[in-house]
Amino acid sequence: MTSQPDPNAVTVELTVDAPIDKAYRVFTTGMDSWWPREHHIGAGPLAETVVEPRLGGRLYGREADGTECPWGRVLVWSPNTHFAFSWDIGLDWKPESDPARTSRVDVTFTAVDADHTTVTLVHSGFENHGPGWESMRDAVGSPGGWPALRDNYAKVVAA
Repeated sequence: MTSQPDPNAVTVELTVDAPIDKAYRVFTTGMDSWWPREHHIGAGPLAETVVEPRLGGRLYGREADGTECPWGRVLVWSPNTHFAFSWDIGLDWKPESDPARTSRVDVTFTAVDADHTTVTLVHSGFENHGPGWESMRDAVGSPGGWPALRDNYAKVVAA
């Protein structure tokens, strides 16, 4: 029995000019190289985006004064093939500490050949955010959401 795709999910896919190990590394531990500074939910200016490279690791923004603003937890750490994390951001664009009220981002990496990788991102489970969840789906699916981040990532990984 197979599960049906989430009809409310936001999916972005691209093939990058990079081998699979580089594609995974840049997306995960290299996230700071392509994550826009204005995509930050903390109070102060974003100095760095951090991914702790392990199951249960945190995703957070480190502000200029050193304050950490958590916004995700690593749910799958399978180097070179699958990276998944919780989207611990509430509808008010503040950190959400209740895991039951978060959504999920799965990123898979598939080698096309030695120098090209298809990267597929699926952000799902928006309903967990509660009433008004559609606003989160619409925001991350908008041109300034995952599609813009996909384009930033593609430029950096190909360099």
